[in-house]
Amino acid sequence: MSRFVLAFIIVASVFIPQMVCARDKIVFYTESYPPFQSQNQQGEFVGFAIDILHAAQPYLDFDIDIQIMPWSRAYHNAQTQPNTFIFSIANTEKRLAHFKWIDGFYTVQDMIYRKSNRPDIVLDNIDDINRYTLALSRSDAALDRLKLDNKHPNVYLVRSQTAALKMLHFDRVDLIYNNEVGFAEDIKKMGYTLSEFTPVLPVVNMPIGISTHKDTDEKLADNMRQALHMLKQNGELAQITTRWFAPRVATALVTE
Repeated sequence: MSRFVLAFIIVASVFIPQMVCARDKIVFYTESYPPFQSQNQQGEFVGFAIDILHAAQPYLDFDIDIQIMPWSRAYHNAQTQPNTFIFSIANTEKRLAHFKWIDGFYTVQDMIYRKSNRPDIVLDNIDDINRYTLALSRSDAALDRLKLDNKHPNVYLVRSQTAALKMLHFDRVDLIYNNEVGFAEDIKKMGYTLSEFTPVLPVVNMPIGISTHKDTDEKLADNMRQALHMLKQNGELAQITTRWFAPRVATALVTE
């Protein structure tokens, strides 16, 4: 056997298995939104949704590539790029026109909040918000849920939920909209106290989870869907949920 042939066999034996085993990397867009997902000081991705994706990885035929960026950019990228995913995203009717819903992994209680020192603000139903000013994060699902548009005279669109909270804190608006989990995290982040604010109207229990571009290959979408289904079936999702949230919530969210 010639040296050339022997060398070729050696090289092929090293590189061909690696080529055969190579897996696609699929981008999962998201924002920094603890406790669901964020990046710690060591640059590691951490959070409830991150743990779910790590647990799902063994059941997938591709590798997950998580990319954290501002929500408006993550939303735009996922909406315009097939074969990408986005999390943790709320399931709304308007968004179903742009995305395939994969599955939910948590349900949050959406609320409208006011300052505790403003007992004059009373909401009997959702239409009463028209009597007050409201700060909302741009691209937030609240615009869909409240059936508001970007030109509503009493609505101020800001860059983030914490910016909206800051406006409420300094009495620049009467109300803000958030879910109970995100609101508590924002309070902590801004150094405020929960007693400064009062939930004035519950809006909806909203499923949040993973979506993908409407033109994403169905095999890819179904692979992700089946992986989440497996986590529900084998109890891993329940364990992750209990680690991050109160047991009373965890038991309610892992149903089929």
